[in-house]
Amino acid sequence: MNDFGEFLYTLRKEKGMTQAELAQLLGVTNKAVSKWETGEAMPETALLVPISRIFGVSVDELLNGKRSEQSVKEENADSIKAHLFTRGKDDKQTLSEKIGGALCAVVVFAGLITYFLLGIISGLWHPYWVIIPACALLSGIIGIIFDVCSAEKREAKIARGENPVVGAICGTGMLSCIIAYLLSGALANLWHPLWIIIVAGAFVCAVIATVAGIINHKRK
Repeated sequence: MNDFGEFLYTLRKEKGMTQAELAQLLGVTNKAVSKWETGEAMPETALLVPISRIFGVSVDELLNGKRSEQSVKEENADSIKAHLFTRGKDDKQTLSEKIGGALCAVVVFAGLITYFLLGIISGLWHPYWVIIPACALLSGIIGIIFDVCSAEKREAKIARGENPVVGAICGTGMLSCIIAYLLSGALANLWHPLWIIIVAGAFVCAVIATVAGIINHKRK
């Protein structure tokens, strides 16, 4: 990613705009915008003015890959005002992010309530302590799933050279292996030999990442 591509990516994210939306405004393809952001290509000269107008920057700032000092000062002043009036609240969360966050919170809260009820009513503090880390890890899996389903977050990872699908598979797989190990260990006392679950999961993830990297390299 060059200075122009990185700056364009930053401007687009600040606007809360997807690559598809920017492409539609400019009359180009999503792939073209992706190439600009990754530094594989530059937009035609005729598109620089429309891009600068969309994001409220000058053509010089676009080509330099950064805002001028005056623009930075004005932006900082606007940010301070926005922070004061909104009391620091972030209202840029998408509906998907809000639902995902709420679902993760519900899972963790339900796990805590279940554990304390089992402990207080039945005295099952052990081995059911495993409910708490299992729910925390489950909320991590939920977060990964919602991230990979978000077009905006997928595009951000692709722009950074990451493969969002492979990352989601590996992340979900490893967290699932840890949950399985904790449950089998705490509930059935199978800490050994089932530690192999985590090792096997890490090995499979490494193989998947390596294969995906080779395929991606060949495509380039």
